[in-house]
Amino acid sequence: MAEQKSGKEFSNDSLTRLNISIDAKSLMEKLSYRPEAIEIVEDKLRAFCPIHQDKNFRTFTVDLKNNHFKCHYTQCDGYKGGNLLYLYSIVQKVSLGEAAMYWSKTLNIPLEEVKKEGAALAEEEETSAAAPAAEKTVKENHFNKGVSFYTRNLLDEAVKEFEIAKTDDPDKELQIHNMLGLCFMKQGSYDKAIDEFKKGLQCKGYEEKEYNGLQYNLGRVYEASGKVKEALEIFQVLFKKDPKYQDVEQRV
Repeated sequence: MAEQKSGKEFSNDSLTRLNISIDAKSLMEKLSYRPEAIEIVEDKLRAFCPIHQDKNFRTFTVDLKNNHFKCHYTQCDGYKGGNLLYLYSIVQKVSLGEAAMYWSKTLNIPLEEVKKEGAALAEEEETSAAAPAAEKTVKENHFNKGVSFYTRNLLDEAVKEFEIAKTDDPDKELQIHNMLGLCFMKQGSYDKAIDEFKKGLQCKGYEEKEYNGLQYNLGRVYEASGKVKEALEIFQVLFKKDPKYQDVEQRV
């Protein structure tokens, strides 16, 4: 479990789901250490290590099947390897919990918080709230199942769960459209993905960072489908808001 400075802890399952959803190339570009030298061959990414900042050899690899990295230089802090959340935390010098929170917000993928014993006991004593809480858990299960299927690349199953979640959990409307868009994008159904991201952008009452995430994903799917002009327009809007957002600086 990862712990933040605030004391929050997240389940290993939700951290695993989040880690596998991170685009390794985008993360490496965000870390901004010689991104032009990144190479991807089949299911392996090779690069100059952003941890010890190697200048001569591409000692750093990422296994794209499970999003785990390793630096092959024995004196590097990354020699033992780890997941991409850990990589982000050590390069950016933040806690693992902070890294998880950042990517959770960026990708609109929820983290499952683990309650400490005192909080859990207090919750048990609030018997009047037990029924509504149970109902909420049932509703959230379809969304969480969808995320789990997505991270395991079981996209048809994920789509089914997200479609059910549309009616079961309307409070997650924006996140559901975002996840459906990501599913369709992975499947190569770009028109469907574009439609879902646009629907998400029409949802009301969410934070700006969530709309930014949808815009970014819409730009990515435009780019993937060959609509370069539309993609560029979106990335330029995001760049004006925040030049350091994701990898928009490299995309404009």
